[in-house]
Amino acid sequence: MSPKVHVPTQFRGAVSHASNSSHFEVKSAWKRVFCAPLALAWAAILTLRHALYDGGILRSQRGALPTLVMGNVEVGGTGKTPHVMDAARRLQQLLGEHAVGVLSRGYGRTTTGFVWVSDALDWNEVGDEPWMIQSNLPGIAVAVCENRLRGLARMARDCPNLRAVVLDDGMQHRALRPDILIGLMGRPRPKGMSWFALMPAGPFRDLPSRLHRCDQLVDTSGHHPECTWSSRTESGAPQRWPNSRSGKEDVLESPVLMVTGIARPHRVLASAQQQSEVSGYALYPDHHAFTRQDVANWLDWMNEAGIASLLTTEKDAVRLSPHQDALAGIDVWVLPLHLVWHTEASYQAFLETWAQTLPSQSKPLQ
Repeated sequence: MSPKVHVPTQFRGAVSHASNSSHFEVKSAWKRVFCAPLALAWAAILTLRHALYDGGILRSQRGALPTLVMGNVEVGGTGKTPHVMDAARRLQQLLGEHAVGVLSRGYGRTTTGFVWVSDALDWNEVGDEPWMIQSNLPGIAVAVCENRLRGLARMARDCPNLRAVVLDDGMQHRALRPDILIGLMGRPRPKGMSWFALMPAGPFRDLPSRLHRCDQLVDTSGHHPECTWSSRTESGAPQRWPNSRSGKEDVLESPVLMVTGIARPHRVLASAQQQSEVSGYALYPDHHAFTRQDVANWLDWMNEAGIASLLTTEKDAVRLSPHQDALAGIDVWVLPLHLVWHTEASYQAFLETWAQTLPSQSKPLQ
């Protein structure tokens, strides 16, 4: 990592590691040893739960609408949201306007039950990722509901023109039997005692063996050449934050402060360093809700360091919106995230084939 990049000490709540340094790996190894009993217990619970669903003791059923689920067995970092948006765009091109929806749980939201993202007053009511999806796909119906079956039934009732719904992270919701299940693979698949890689000892939240039930697997990191499909996410050129009121020219001034709260931030930090000189960074846990104190800490440090520009990600920009007044004098820039397919022709052909099998309208509710 560049010696110019450091963590200012006054950024409370920030994470101190942005890369997979050897020091971090040693600390992780010790943590895994202490957490191994909990990981084993979690493996037993997951094994029993999946057995109950696979054996038909617990019911799994199709939704009120055809579904394509983008899921994984890891804790963040595989690019589910960019893949969901990409699939929704492609299906909309195939099926037409108002024919495609997106359904998410809405992680971290302050509400419960079913909510249309377009009806929410701010991102807290639906979660940062659904809010970002709706902002990027204004012509697609986006909803959140922790119960996917109820959510799909409500979408079918409210939007009878819907013909397909893309689910953001519905792989662990076993009550729903998806029409298409696409598994995203990032980290190398654990060898030997795979339960040792489960939370809280490791980065896997579900049994890696669950990936065998996917209709297709996508290698998102280059670690899985056995996958039929492969893709990667990359940051585009920085764009000025639409809420920015700095009044400065449309040019990113270096150096910058990088602020983000996403999974595996070392990748976006590397992209930021290619786009600009990063003099400091503040890395927070995934989905971190930025506070007034966070913003005050950034501004104090930037004033002392003589830095006028702040760089962040699209997802983080959603959570910065409540603080646009405090950031009025700061030049805020956003790194857009793009999905690049290495196997685009095969992926597109798969979607086209599935689209041809879809019914012309929603199923009538029972």
